[in-house]
Amino acid sequence: MPAHNCEQYIRECIESIIAQTMPDFELIIVNDGSTDNSSAIARSFLDKRIKVIDLPVNRGCYPARNTGMRAAAGDYICVMDADDLCEPDRLENQFLFMEENRELGLAGGAYRMLGNPQIRFRETDYETIKLMMLKYCYLLHASCIVRTSLVWKHDLYYDESYKYASDHEWEARASSLFPVTNLNVPVYLYRRHDRQISTDKRSEQFAFIEQIRVKQLSFFGIVPTETEKALHLAFLKCIFDPRFDEKMIDQWINRLLEANRITNYYCQTKLKDFLQAHRYQYTLQIKQL
Repeated sequence: MPAHNCEQYIRECIESIIAQTMPDFELIIVNDGSTDNSSAIARSFLDKRIKVIDLPVNRGCYPARNTGMRAAAGDYICVMDADDLCEPDRLENQFLFMEENRELGLAGGAYRMLGNPQIRFRETDYETIKLMMLKYCYLLHASCIVRTSLVWKHDLYYDESYKYASDHEWEARASSLFPVTNLNVPVYLYRRHDRQISTDKRSEQFAFIEQIRVKQLSFFGIVPTETEKALHLAFLKCIFDPRFDEKMIDQWINRLLEANRITNYYCQTKLKDFLQAHRYQYTLQIKQL
């Protein structure tokens, strides 16, 4: 759990973890150069399961996460944000699920927004999740559990060059290495506020997301030109670009489908449906002009 200047939330966050129904865990808090009382609050808990690592300067969320992951000694690593909460049985549910499904390497979970009782579910089908990764960081990142052995085996740490979107690249890369899913029970309580990366650094984050979308063309075995990058991004966003007409979109769809027949990375039927749905939305933009 990285923590940077989150004294307003961190106590409640830690309390939600030490109150877990599964008591056998270590909580690694990486104080990322905080200038407030975050570290002091974390250290005020007299619980041997809590380990605080103080970074002398603010290095950023993903370098802090990498520090914590490298210090982890358990069979599993669960991700956590210092401004959110865990459901009381999060660790127990995720641990038992992973123990019972040995073929899976990583799992997110259902979640609720703080103050809203509605449970939000996401797709559980691995092949569908891979396709959704072409556009989104589809697993709620802070709800994820991953096998530590696979982190070590595949050097599955965050690529810090994607400064505000490394979680998206990490999930997409993990999905290329082993099956992933979502656990269809609530494990996480997510808080919205103005200091989140997705709010505070929205434009910068979006630029990194576009880089990750282009990077995933490697799963098709495609090295795109600059024009193809622009076409692909417009197509995925379903936002009409006057440089690219319906014929060019159809040519791009056919290229993706032909490339996938060779790499066999995506389920061909699901990929075709995914691409055709985006074609419809893209051409709808053209017809509305």
